Amino acid sequence: MGQSHSQSQTHISVLPNEVVVSILQHLPPQEIKSAVLVCKSLREMGEKPRFWTWAVVTVNTKDDLQKLKRPRLQMVQEIDVTQGSHGGTHLNRRGGVSTWMKEEGLADLFQVICEIPTVRRIRGLEFCKGIQGIEPDLVVSVLNSLEELNLCYDFYDEEDFEDMPLRLEAEQLELLFTAVAEKTNLKFLQVSGQDMLKDMDKTDETDEVDEMDQMDEMDTISPELFAAAVSNVEEVILKEHFKEDITSKQFEALYSIIAVEDRPVRKLTCLSFYIDPMGDVDPELLSKAFNRLEEFTTVNCGSGEQWTAILRGLVEGDSRLKKLMVEDINLEVVQNLDQNLVQRAKEKIGDFYTIN
Repeated sequence: MGQSHSQSQTHISVLPNEVVVSILQHLPPQEIKSAVLVCKSLREMGEKPRFWTWAVVTVNTKDDLQKLKRPRLQMVQEIDVTQGSHGGTHLNRRGGVSTWMKEEGLADLFQVICEIPTVRRIRGLEFCKGIQGIEPDLVVSVLNSLEELNLCYDFYDEEDFEDMPLRLEAEQLELLFTAVAEKTNLKFLQVSGQDMLKDMDKTDETDEVDEMDQMDEMDTISPELFAAAVSNVEEVILKEHFKEDITSKQFEALYSIIAVEDRPVRKLTCLSFYIDPMGDVDPELLSKAFNRLEEFTTVNCGSGEQWTAILRGLVEGDSRLKKLMVEDINLEVVQNLDQNLVQRAKEKIGDFYTIN
């Protein structure tokens, strides 16, 4: 005779906790949100912070800060203050950071974030005002725990773009660079418009010192500290849009430390409209530094002698370079290079310059 088989349903509450945890760990975000609504036992287990690390918490008002105090969000990694505007590098004025966040909310946000050490990204931070009024140790604690930091102070005349007013005070900047040089979570760092120099207006106007030498002696951040901090981040963009805030000595110190030490930096972009980032730095030093990188990008700088040394190191040495780009290079510099050397470089890494 055939046997009848009966099937019984097992309620999830009778399963061992480790089995339920394993199931929850494999659920996608949307299903986690549904699972905690099924029953009390699932809700209690599903509230564990480890299941919510994917969540992006939106903070546009002071009341939104209460979200970050929920037990489930104590291991969150990303906070968004952009009011839903994620379309590009710059935010459209019609959908930028909330007025509360731009004008007064940053200090409150930093206080809350300080209690959540897993936060690695603050989307829209570069569009927030008020960082100069925050206690330096708190600023450093938050910024140095991030993986991405756009430390930008730029202003735009175009109506479609949002200003980036994130400028640190001298003490904040020095403490941050000191912390980054020692140990940091940062993987990406962009620096633009920061006060790397002391107030030039306070110098003696009758002192007949060469302007560039004077500026090099007025570093708020010493060349050695600047180099140690910047070279401790994997990808770095250094920009000067409207003021000269990175000195030739700081650039040279950066190249020097890269040339002689195996630093974490792998991708470096130097964009300056005020000084030549390569200046009169020794060609062989530049060659050693750039060929230790994987990517280097700059604009209209360098002499024929410097680029000859760099290209020779690329094609004849043990170079790590995978990408080199010199935008708007002077045509005369290119014409005076050994064209056989240029061709060999192109064969190795492709086109590496555009003509001004």
